[in-house]
Amino acid sequence: MIVFALTTEEIQDKNDRIEELLSLISDGDTASMGLLYDLIKTDVFAYALSKTGNKLDADDVMQDTFVKIYKYAKQYKPKGKPMAWIITIELNLIRRRFQLKSRTVGFDESFANTPSRENVEEKIINNAFLRELLKTLNEEEREVISLHIVSGMKHREIAKLLQKPLSTVLSKYNRAIKKLQLVVKEKNV
Repeated sequence: MIVFALTTEEIQDKNDRIEELLSLISDGDTASMGLLYDLIKTDVFAYALSKTGNKLDADDVMQDTFVKIYKYAKQYKPKGKPMAWIITIELNLIRRRFQLKSRTVGFDESFANTPSRENVEEKIINNAFLRELLKTLNEEEREVISLHIVSGMKHREIAKLLQKPLSTVLSKYNRAIKKLQLVVKEKNV
């Protein structure tokens, strides 16, 4: 099975770097915005893709998220969880933009023929097997998997972000993992 999970040490190092960059951005260092973008663009894009279901909307949400990060960097209070703050910004943009409470989103197959590039988000999108795996999950399961595996958030952080009980998040995560394992087993990978 394909795994994108980071170690606890890698997550902490990444969080420290994000907080450092947010501090520099809030002090007016525009070059740090590019560094932050390079560091977290895959996380932001993957979450947007898991919520919107298509590459074009995910790209738009990702760009809007970085604009908001730049605009509100001074308001960030370092607490060791900068990705939770960033994902909250992104989630608010998605909710406003697509009103997800009343909309069911499926994966848009139009991005399947996207030309390959050397960056990670394009590799994720172009991986047909991963796309097939994600299709077996419902929207909430894709969201939890994306936040945990791609962004490295802990289940408690996800529960707080999504305003759901921890038991619900754990249940969705475990159900999603079982579905993914079953699909992998059926395909003999």
